[in-house]
Amino acid sequence: ISAAGTTQGTATELIATDNEVTTVGASSGVILASKLAPGDEQSVFNAGANPLKVYPPSGLKINALSANAPMLLATNTACLFKCVSTTRVYGILSA
Repeated sequence: ISAAGTTQGTATELIATDNEVTTVGASSGVILASKLAPGDEQSVFNAGANPLKVYPPSGLKINALSANAPMLLATNTACLFKCVSTTRVYGILSA
């Protein structure tokens, strides 16, 4: 998968459960599936050369970030995102 766009509206949408992002341009990002519902999970691994912006679906927030704000995922790092309500996704980072 290649990251694209620098905003929530232009980021590459992830549709698979497990995602490896291999091309990450500066300030580019991905967005979790728009149909994410409570109980759903998606994993993201940043195999690119730059930190990856991971956006929640529109109107949701990741952990303690503001609604629609991206989480920055470092290179060679994975995160499991779990939708826990209609307003929040939490992320569990790898080591």
